[in-house]
Amino acid sequence: MRFGSRLAVNLDFLGENIDSLKKLCPQNNIIFMVKANGYGHGIVEVVRYALKKGINEFGCATLAEAVNLREQIPDQQFEIYVFSDFNLNIEAEGDLFLEKRIIPVITNEHDLKIVLSNQKYRFFPLCLKFNTGMNRLGMSWDKSGEIADLIKSNGRDSVFHVMTHMACASQSHREHPLNIKQRERFDEVKESLKSRGLTIESTSIANSGTIEQGFGLEETHIRPGLMLYGPSSLDESIRHLSKWNGKIISALETEIIKVRSIKKGEPVGYGGTTATKDGQLAIITLGYGDGLSTNYGNSEMFFKEYTGNIFGRVNMDMAQILFPADADIKEKSTIQIWNEDPSRFLKLSKQTQMIPYELFCQISSRVPRVYLESRDS
Repeated sequence: MRFGSRLAVNLDFLGENIDSLKKLCPQNNIIFMVKANGYGHGIVEVVRYALKKGINEFGCATLAEAVNLREQIPDQQFEIYVFSDFNLNIEAEGDLFLEKRIIPVITNEHDLKIVLSNQKYRFFPLCLKFNTGMNRLGMSWDKSGEIADLIKSNGRDSVFHVMTHMACASQSHREHPLNIKQRERFDEVKESLKSRGLTIESTSIANSGTIEQGFGLEETHIRPGLMLYGPSSLDESIRHLSKWNGKIISALETEIIKVRSIKKGEPVGYGGTTATKDGQLAIITLGYGDGLSTNYGNSEMFFKEYTGNIFGRVNMDMAQILFPADADIKEKSTIQIWNEDPSRFLKLSKQTQMIPYELFCQISSRVPRVYLESRDS
């Protein structure tokens, strides 16, 4: 555990983002995606706060994540969906879904048949995911009629939730051909199920990039992930189309443990990277062991009014930032790698050539998460 670094998670900012989303999508129920430990921010703390803000449906990637939520927050009622990592063939896993009231997102006929044929699942809600073009998980959209017949023949007349996953949500929903095709196919899936006499209770198609562009809001639910943590998920070329203006809910902060003057031509660190100019070299307590990967090399860092750059090799436990020679940098000062400013965060994403998801998720458990919340929230 680090003492000189922290990921400060501002739950008030999360609350502001939730309020903004509700204004953007006032008619939709929200399935808040909290997989990968709440995108690195702490799944339990994020969910506890979101419950206070009126969100009561959450999406996980794994059964283990979902079970952890149930066990850590046993005193509140909320729904949890598991989107990928489970095996209904294993009786113990199937029993966990029943015991912990967790909903598996069924993506194949094999799992569907297990649920339909087993008496203990007779009241279990059917949540079905169809592949409309992502070509990853999901039952084929053009077999939706056969799926409906299978469900009907097993005595069911309703489906709890029908969903699909957009492959190119970060691209234009108005112009990208796959986005258009996926929406058309999803409409066909819904019509096919209904034409076979099935009632569909709820539907969703919109992940963050889709929501940002105002598409998929005709469904009952939306499934925001990245946007509620702050940044836009759209490609830079179409970011002007975004209706989203969220705050980054975390600040990655670290301590400057050493400052020394460096002259042009001096070597620094592993490999002896040579300084190309005079400057002030600040050593910080973050390295790739903490999630500050080597991709950060040469990216811009800011301290007060000064701009520096990550210099030389990022080490396992520390990194160097080269500031101008006249910069007033003091040891034991705190420097922020990112903060609530989305433009700064997205600029860092571009400079490191890492998508925002990576920046968040790669911060290791060695960096403590500290939660900030006002008393009246």
